[in-house]
Amino acid sequence: MLRIGPHVFGAGVVHGAAYAGHDHDQIATTERFLLDPAVQCVEGAWQLDGEAAARLRDRLSWSGCDVVYVVGGFMRRQGIDPSAAMADARAKALEALKALVETASGYGATMMLLCSGADPGPERRAEAIVHFGAAVEALCAHARVIRPERPMWITVEHFDRELDQKRLLGPTVEAAALLREVRKRHANVGMTIDLSHVVQLGEDVEEAVAVAGDLLIHAHVANCGLDRAVAATFGDSHCRFGAAGGAVVLADVVRFLKALVRNGYGARALPTTMPIITVEMKTPQGETPELVLASGLRMLAHAAMRADIELAREASGVQGAEP
Repeated sequence: MLRIGPHVFGAGVVHGAAYAGHDHDQIATTERFLLDPAVQCVEGAWQLDGEAAARLRDRLSWSGCDVVYVVGGFMRRQGIDPSAAMADARAKALEALKALVETASGYGATMMLLCSGADPGPERRAEAIVHFGAAVEALCAHARVIRPERPMWITVEHFDRELDQKRLLGPTVEAAALLREVRKRHANVGMTIDLSHVVQLGEDVEEAVAVAGDLLIHAHVANCGLDRAVAATFGDSHCRFGAAGGAVVLADVVRFLKALVRNGYGARALPTTMPIITVEMKTPQGETPELVLASGLRMLAHAAMRADIELAREASGVQGAEP
């Protein structure tokens, strides 16, 4: 658990990102994090059938961890684009996403995290955003039908539009405007802000969090690279903190955490047991996923402590951050 100001937050890990490109047993590797009392949330993209799916579902339930089902990887690999130009492609994408809602609900997920498709360019962008919004509305409704007693929430993560991922969403103000419209009709929708995506968008962290406001139901802390000359960490790399070319440092994470607290992230009702701040890191070949994530969790704990101290100093009228 992380205490920042007057609020308590849970630390999360993204299982799928850490093990991407590494051979692993999905149940055994997930259970390593479920056994860690410092981890309150596990985010994954598990693909299991029958008895194996039931075994994982039981372990997730027994652990007391919050579960977030992450479908962005499926969308990219399978070309699932609910904002596609052709109506038949959009219909197929929506059916695929509805099936993923059912899978996520089966694992007991409190949220399903998705992204938008590729940016089609300025000529088609407004139309594509409308189509994406319609798909999000349909998924929110489907989630309530599938599990009416405890509806899963749909949370949308926005990315860069010009640097690396080049997604439809996009600047924080545009993503928030769309999701605010959706929330007028569907209470079970929100927004995930990933610190590294804000950096890649070239936005101010405090402003981005303030723009998201009460739409913000989920936070990611991650690193990225802005220097094309350092190919290993350039773009949405989710590299280790401290890696050569990484653009996010401890001070950035502290600013982000303070912005979350100031904008009420710790105070409002959320679908998760407590507000979650998740570390998302990918593991290069030759490194160990568990050690990479351990380093990220230690950095998050350090940043949370610094943010807590700085908020207390500011509240007492003492100027300046901790040295």
